[in-house]
Amino acid sequence: MSSQHIVIIYGTRYGQTMKIAERMQEVLTAAGHTVPIACADTVLQNFSLSEFDGVIIGGSVIVGHHQRCLERFVRTHRDQLNGMPSAFFSVSGSAAGTSERDQTNARRVLDEFLGKTGWHPRAVATVAGAMAFTKYGVFTRMILKMISRRAGGPTDTSRDHEMTDWDQVARFAREFAASLPEPAAVSCAIP
Repeated sequence: MSSQHIVIIYGTRYGQTMKIAERMQEVLTAAGHTVPIACADTVLQNFSLSEFDGVIIGGSVIVGHHQRCLERFVRTHRDQLNGMPSAFFSVSGSAAGTSERDQTNARRVLDEFLGKTGWHPRAVATVAGAMAFTKYGVFTRMILKMISRRAGGPTDTSRDHEMTDWDQVARFAREFAASLPEPAAVSCAIP
């Protein structure tokens, strides 16, 4: 497969989505692709996706919603995104759950984001995030501990709990890159 130019844009609050985006970048770079990465809230207004063969966008779910900066980015670039190979990954605690209810909830939030923005990526995934108890405020820590307890998740608030399936992350990035069309051959005419 030829080298592709794939950009990864992410939104994060506590850093796990950034770690996931960085892991995708590592996997794709090791496969020979050029992969710049940027946080959605730092991307310039005049940013263009036209120089890329594909784009992967990811965001974390906080209180049932993805970051506003990510939603703004997707709305601003929706036409370009819908006209090119793109993928979306949604990071949440629900995605770590083993029950049908947890998985349905993770997918519902992903689908709501896509419906709200009008974006139709070719690949999507729900990815388990982390319980970053040491980074949360007191109220958030208490609420998430209660939610995690009900779901059978971690409740030790003295440390963070990473639940991300790194094999799933690498597989998602590789499969997206493999789905991209080969770049057009550049012909050199000899006079």
